[in-house]
Amino acid sequence: MALYTAMGQGGPTADNFCLDFHGSLASAWNKRAAEVFASHFFDCGWYGSPKKDDIKRVFETHMRTLRAQYAKLNADNPSDDEQSQIKRDEEKEKARAQRRRSVGFVLCPAHLDLARFSSLLAMLPPDAMSGDETDHQPGQKRYAITKLTWRSQAATEWLRIFDLVHLSTRFNCNGRAKRGAFPHTRIPSRRVEMSSQPVPRLPSNFYDAAWLLTLDDDAKTQLKMLPEVDLMHTTAVLA
Repeated sequence: MALYTAMGQGGPTADNFCLDFHGSLASAWNKRAAEVFASHFFDCGWYGSPKKDDIKRVFETHMRTLRAQYAKLNADNPSDDEQSQIKRDEEKEKARAQRRRSVGFVLCPAHLDLARFSSLLAMLPPDAMSGDETDHQPGQKRYAITKLTWRSQAATEWLRIFDLVHLSTRFNCNGRAKRGAFPHTRIPSRRVEMSSQPVPRLPSNFYDAAWLLTLDDDAKTQLKMLPEVDLMHTTAVLA
């Protein structure tokens, strides 16, 4: 790797492929590896004719997951205190995901144009909801929304509307805030949730099309995808 960095020789190839998880994912070696993967995948023609740039983008995202798994395998066993903290953080995240899911059940009966999504929300487990990470600022407690690599942008935007509608219910008609606790402030971000696993038995348009290209036939079969559903909100909801 040092030789390639210094002189551009001996880089990764399709026959001798490896990644560098000790340095930056944006290193010259890893950039070359992504190009090699995209070219080889494209030349195989297994999934029609996806664009090389799309293949490369998905693989670069997948590298983050691979590096996280590599770090986890090579990390020392955490202490009891660290394990307890990890468990508490996981429990808090599950509770926040469950609350966000519950919001939909409350909003659907209250808004005629959201009622049609009741059955769809009912099939979504907490693991299908975006996670979030603390991103507190001085005097403000807020959370950065993390991206699930397997979930489509359309599904993400559809769910985001429920957050915004919920927030809108905390204000009176005159624009003044109602009494009581406000929902957590959640802001979009580019952060990727490394540990997220795809949730099976969801409508096909809940899965990212580029991510699906990275799966073999067996992996796709295990998803047991359901038919595509309408994820468009009405003008009345978006107003």
